[in-house]
Amino acid sequence: MSPSLPSRLSPAAASRAVWTLFAVGLLIALGFLAHSQVAGDQLNLLARGWLLAARGKWIPYGNPMSTGGKEPGAVTSLLVGLPFFLWRDHRAASALVLLFHVAAYLILDGALKRILSPYERVLLALLYWLNPWQLYFASFLWNPNYLYLFGVLHLWSALVQRERARFWPSFLHVLGIGLAFQIHASCLLIAVASLLLWWRRHFRIHWPGAILGGLTATVPLIPWAIDVMSHPALVTEAKKGFLGRGLLLVLPGPGRGILYWLRYASLSVTKDMAAFNFSDFLPSDRWLGPGLTLLAKVLDVTVLIALLANVRLWRGRRRWRDWLAPGTNGRSWLKGYVRVCFVAAVIVYSLSPTTIMMWQGLILFQAAILPVVLGGGALGRSRLAPRMMGWAWGYAAVEIVFLILMALGASQYRCSGHTGKDGFGFNLAYDSPMLEDLHIQQTCPWPVNVPGGWWPDVLPKPGE
Repeated sequence: MSPSLPSRLSPAAASRAVWTLFAVGLLIALGFLAHSQVAGDQLNLLARGWLLAARGKWIPYGNPMSTGGKEPGAVTSLLVGLPFFLWRDHRAASALVLLFHVAAYLILDGALKRILSPYERVLLALLYWLNPWQLYFASFLWNPNYLYLFGVLHLWSALVQRERARFWPSFLHVLGIGLAFQIHASCLLIAVASLLLWWRRHFRIHWPGAILGGLTATVPLIPWAIDVMSHPALVTEAKKGFLGRGLLLVLPGPGRGILYWLRYASLSVTKDMAAFNFSDFLPSDRWLGPGLTLLAKVLDVTVLIALLANVRLWRGRRRWRDWLAPGTNGRSWLKGYVRVCFVAAVIVYSLSPTTIMMWQGLILFQAAILPVVLGGGALGRSRLAPRMMGWAWGYAAVEIVFLILMALGASQYRCSGHTGKDGFGFNLAYDSPMLEDLHIQQTCPWPVNVPGGWWPDVLPKPGE
């Protein structure tokens, strides 16, 4: 499946560049991990894991959903709780998230290096691994942050079954969708994409493997189903919004989702990701943080690169059947995979009952960055080839500086962002042994025993 066009960068040189970028990104991610903070969503997740590890209580459902109700299944408690058996610290759960992201990149690079040219493989490291949209979410605890791995497994398991069905890839394909369903509702993106990919013959399915994968994924749902019989509100509370809301409200729906698709492959990040404040390190940060925050807005222009790359991916096709065709080689298959995922995203966003938020498309992150990788590869085979490597390293330098600023000044990774007026600080109604056991109070203390304060939905109150 090697590309037929010659590369001006040798495979050995590309490999050295890739592993250099990987090492730099991993060091930055470890810095993120050391400073990761705990907000409300994190406390809800940590409570589930801590109850499993410290008290042997397995909560059979996940965090509250934006549409109401709770995420079905007991996978959340396992993902958060199992690391606490090795390291009783709130960052242990975040460390597993980082391992998921490392695994996702290594699987993606391994799957695509036989299709991409050496230069495109370097672009993949730049646009996937070193991407602020990836590394920012790689080192703190949150439901959507697990989904990068499931998105990559979706691509890999479809790719290796491009010509023939295989048991284990089919098993993992269906298992991944089933487990992602129990982590975050945005799993519908890869579920719909799979239906379209199979319909358009992008991959074959080994039915015994797929069925066994589906049955395995239902095992964590059994305790949830039993609990629903006693507490129907776990399901009936999910009433916010209405199906098809995105078709009536295009900008909050598919239009907003398409914009995020483009932004994932750029340096145009959300306001919270680039709201810099360095007061943890400086006595007063009246100018540096606000100045760099304003300067970061200049990077929004990079979304134009993603826009042009996506337009290029779709041009020259007059019939919709051609748009979603699998092609005859690995490169054309990859382009077809991206188009199918984009169509699946438009369908899901159109039917979404709530306003599309930036985290809801992260499970398709691997597909969103590929148009720029492939478009950049085309430029690398043009007369601009001598300049492209210099541009790539310049882009990498901007990414690295941007990521370091995030690690030091973004609200998710500084204590003042956790407790300050510009962050997500709020009071807790009670105290709990979990706060000390997981070193939450030692790293960044919460105000506790405050009347009218908030409390995690499953954490026992004093005396319970």
